[in-house]
Amino acid sequence: MNEIQRVEEKFGILDRVPVGACVLREDFIVLFWNSCLEDWTKIPKSEIVGKNLGDRFPHLTQPKYHHRLQQVFEGGPPTIFSSQLHKHLIPAPLPDGEFRIQHTTVTGVKSFDSKGFYALLAIEDVTDLTRRLQDYRSMRDRALEEIEERKQAQEALHQKTLELEVRQRELILLSEMSDLLQACLTIKEAYSAIAQSCKLLFPNIPGAVFIINSLNNLLDVVASWGITFSSQKVFAPNECWALRRGRVHFVGNMQNGLICQHLHQNLLPAEYCCVPMMAQGKALGVLYLCTPDKGQLSNTTQLLAMTVAEHIALALANLKLRETLHNQSIRDPLTGLYNRRYLEESLEREVYQAELKGYPLSLIMIDVDHFKEFNDTFGHEAGNQVLRQLGEFFQKNIRPTDIPCRYGGEEFTLILPQAPLSITQDRAQRLRKKIKLLQVEYAGQSLGCITLSLGVASFPQHGKTGLAVLRAADVALYQAKAAGRDRVVSAS
Repeated sequence: MNEIQRVEEKFGILDRVPVGACVLREDFIVLFWNSCLEDWTKIPKSEIVGKNLGDRFPHLTQPKYHHRLQQVFEGGPPTIFSSQLHKHLIPAPLPDGEFRIQHTTVTGVKSFDSKGFYALLAIEDVTDLTRRLQDYRSMRDRALEEIEERKQAQEALHQKTLELEVRQRELILLSEMSDLLQACLTIKEAYSAIAQSCKLLFPNIPGAVFIINSLNNLLDVVASWGITFSSQKVFAPNECWALRRGRVHFVGNMQNGLICQHLHQNLLPAEYCCVPMMAQGKALGVLYLCTPDKGQLSNTTQLLAMTVAEHIALALANLKLRETLHNQSIRDPLTGLYNRRYLEESLEREVYQAELKGYPLSLIMIDVDHFKEFNDTFGHEAGNQVLRQLGEFFQKNIRPTDIPCRYGGEEFTLILPQAPLSITQDRAQRLRKKIKLLQVEYAGQSLGCITLSLGVASFPQHGKTGLAVLRAADVALYQAKAAGRDRVVSAS
């Protein structure tokens, strides 16, 4: 399988997202070009994959682009080409002859030979958002002209001015919210930013954002603001009319309106609305607004809520995609544990922190005894089942601060920050004893008892560098296997 095929296999899922995606090699050769970019640029994948992107778009060889892309190829942090400064990084025409306004994030992705990085370009079409902002500004300008033309109608002019100020404030806050969400690195950060931004966008209207939990298909509250909260914090999707209908559901009369089942019947608000949050044709959750006084959820406020919901849904979908791609680069797909590359990066970081702050750091090297017999007796898929069960076992029996990794084959490594040698020895012994209680079955057949050989080493007793401590733990593991297996040996 050549390099292009491997890249296509790894990033093929991006063919199904409404975001342009392109993978570049350091020599600017295109390794992946998704369907969205085909539609936008009218350049078929077959005509550009394997070719130099600069041949199609010579402006990318200019220093202002080339220098920032080169930093990504060298493993630098992600770089963003803002739509305000770089509208057409990869020019894509619209049906009306104009060009799409794009927001591009370039992220380094480790190459297959682990000697360099690819550049993953994620290109968002923000044309509609920009045009909406222009519409808002046009509305403001028209209103200001009316103020000059109708000086006699002082009261009407005053009201129009107040409305314009509100719209302008909303524009600024929307822009600030977008910037905050684009700067978030994790979903948890985004939830905090959403709560902060919505509190400012809806200053007198309590509300919340609910996200559908993929594990149990229930909506959980992830951000809330205001004093009165009249909805349940967890509910099923069919309890919300907005999700059932796929559109905004507003109730202004609680006596005659069709009320969602997730509202507390003894704490009903004066009026409320639910706005479904959609991304890639799929419901992500609901933006919920309620008020104790009638008239606050005007048509304008509902339109603002729809715009906010669109921003939130798009940002969360992009973050989930980014987290998925990041996890794929650092996780072992079979066990769910961290891979060896992440082990080496984490060990270097943890040793630096331990040396800086003066606390110990320990490693446990683990080998599954007689693992070859599982494969020879029950088949390789049964062996894979053993490794999967071990991955779950380690994740359930370590601290949240510990770092479990698959070192290779049937070997595992646990990094234990702030753990002295004596405590690490005890924990290794507990793991050794507890693993014998693990019952692994494959195809309805028990695979028998699992035993482990474990080697323990600590920083700085057994090495001044992470690599030295890792080698010491590996030597101790070899000694445990040579002494008969099913035992813990500490480095000497």
